Amino acid sequence: MDERGIAARIRDLRAAQRWPLIALLLLAMVGLAWWGLNSATPDIPIALWWPAAALAAVATLASRGRRIAITVLIAIIGALLNLAVGRPLDLSVGYGIANALEGLVVAWLLTRHRPYARLVTLPEAGRFLWVSGAGAIVIALVGGSAAALFVGADLLVVMPSLFTSHASALFAIMPLFLVPITTRLRAPIWEPIVQSVAIVVLTFVVFAPAAALALTFFIITTLMWGGFRLPPLAPAIQTILLAFVATIATALNVGPFAQLVDHDPRAAIIAMQLFIMTHAAAGLFVAGQAHDWNATTDALAERERDAQRVADELRLLNQQKDDFISAVSHELRTPVTSIIGFSEQLVDDDKLDPDTHQAGQVIYRNARRLADVIEDVLELSRLSTQVASSRAAEDVDLVRLLAHCIEDTLGIVPPARDVQVDLRGADHPIMLRVVEQDLVRVCSNLLSNAIKFSPPGGVVTVTVSEHPDELLISIADQGPGIPPEEQDAIWERFYRVQSPEHRGVPGTGLGLPIVRSLMTARIGGEVTLSSDGETGTTVTMRIPRAPTTRTAAIQRPPV
Repeated sequence: MDERGIAARIRDLRAAQRWPLIALLLLAMVGLAWWGLNSATPDIPIALWWPAAALAAVATLASRGRRIAITVLIAIIGALLNLAVGRPLDLSVGYGIANALEGLVVAWLLTRHRPYARLVTLPEAGRFLWVSGAGAIVIALVGGSAAALFVGADLLVVMPSLFTSHASALFAIMPLFLVPITTRLRAPIWEPIVQSVAIVVLTFVVFAPAAALALTFFIITTLMWGGFRLPPLAPAIQTILLAFVATIATALNVGPFAQLVDHDPRAAIIAMQLFIMTHAAAGLFVAGQAHDWNATTDALAERERDAQRVADELRLLNQQKDDFISAVSHELRTPVTSIIGFSEQLVDDDKLDPDTHQAGQVIYRNARRLADVIEDVLELSRLSTQVASSRAAEDVDLVRLLAHCIEDTLGIVPPARDVQVDLRGADHPIMLRVVEQDLVRVCSNLLSNAIKFSPPGGVVTVTVSEHPDELLISIADQGPGIPPEEQDAIWERFYRVQSPEHRGVPGTGLGLPIVRSLMTARIGGEVTLSSDGETGTTVTMRIPRAPTTRTAAIQRPPV
C-alpha cells in the first residue's frame, strides 16, 4: 500500500508538474498570511493565528533539491506581506526571515535520514510533533528577537504568542499533507458518517455564542474516535476545519474563548491556540496507534495464515510419508516371510554341514530382526493415522495375559543367558476391558527390553498393584540403567541410548515410542520410566480400571 502523503507525491512528480503545484501552495500561503495579518490586534503585534506557516513548510518539503530557493522566496513574500499591512521595513524583513527559517527547519528535520516525510505510525506522530515544536521555537526566537529589537516589544510577551500561534498551525494543517491518502476504510460505511455528524454537532454546541469554556474538550473524544477507526485523512481534515472554526469564532467574539477577550485578549488567543494543539496532537497520536495496532493485527493474521498453510503442507507430507512407509513395509513383509520360512528349514536340517547350518542361523536371525523392524514401522504408521483400534475392547484377564507375554518373551531368549522373570502381586484373576492385542504389544515390548538388557543370570521383576481407579504394572530389570539426561529422549523414534552397554544390544529404537503411543492413544493410560543410570531401570504402566461387562452385570439391578 502506498503510504505517501500529498507532500511526498508532489515531491516525486516531474519538475513540470511539481512547480505549478508548489506555486499554488505559495499562493494559498499568501492568502492565509494576509488573512492572519489582518486578524492582528492592537495589543499584540502578531497575528491571531498563522496557518500560512504550515503551507510554507509543506512547500519547502515538496521542493525537491530547491529548498534554499524556496526558503528565500518565502522570506521575500513574508517581508512584503508585513510591509503591506504597514509594519516597519526592518520588522517586516525579520518576520519574513523567521517564517522562512521555520519552514526550512521543519522540512529538514522531518526528512533527515529518510527520503520523504510521512505521518503514519505512532513514532512518526511523535517525531512530527517535536519537529513542529522545534520549528515553532525557531519562529519564537527569531521573530520575537526582531520584534524586541526593532519595535521594542516585550520578548516574554511576543515569544509565547508566536510559539503557540505557529505550533498550532503546524499541528493542525501539516498532517493533511503528510498522512496517506489511499488508506482503506476498516470501519462500516455508516461509521464515518455518524462520526462526522457528531463532530459538526459538537462544534456548533461548543462554539455557540453563549457556550461555556468547560465545553471546549467535548470534541476531543469524537476526534480520537475518528483517529482510531477512520483513515487518517478524515481526522486530519476535521482538525483543520475545527481550527478554522475556533479561530473565526474567537475573532468574531463568540464561543468559549470570547469570554476571555474582554479581560485578557492575549490569554484568549493563547487558550484558543492551545485548544487547537491539544486536539490535533490527540488525533495524531490515536491515528498512529491505530495504524500500529492494525499493522500488528494484519501481520499476526498473515503469520497465522502462513502457519496454517505450513501445517496443512506438513500434514500432507506426513500422510504421504505414512502411505509410503506402509506401502514399502507391506511390500517387504512378503519376501521377508519367505526368507524366514526357508531359513527355518536350514536351521532345523541336521544333514547340513556346519558352515551352511551357521549361515542359515545368521539368515534366520537377521530376517527375524528385519521382520520386527517392519512390524514396528507398520505399527507406528497405524498409530499416526488411526488413533482408535480397529478391534473391539473385551474383558481380559491381566494375570493370564502377563503370564503368556512372559512365556513368549523368554521363549526367544538363548538358554545360556539364564534370565528369570518374577511375577508378583498376581495371585488371582484381574479383569480389564481393553483391546487385548494392544496390551500384549505394550507388555511384550517392555518385557523384551528388560530381558535384553539384563545381565546373564539376572532377574526381571514384574509387579502388579491394584487400586480403586487404576492398575499399576511395573517392570524392573537389573541392566545398566538409563542416564537421567537421556530419559526424555528415549521416547523419540529411533533414539538409542549412547552408552556402549546399550549400543551393543540390537534394537531399532521404536519399541518405547510404540509403547507410549499405544498407552496414551489406545489404552488411555500412561507409562513412565525411572533409573539412576547405573543399577537398572523400572518402567511403570498406569491403566485405568474401566468396568468390565462381568462387573457391570453384577452391578446391574435385578429386573
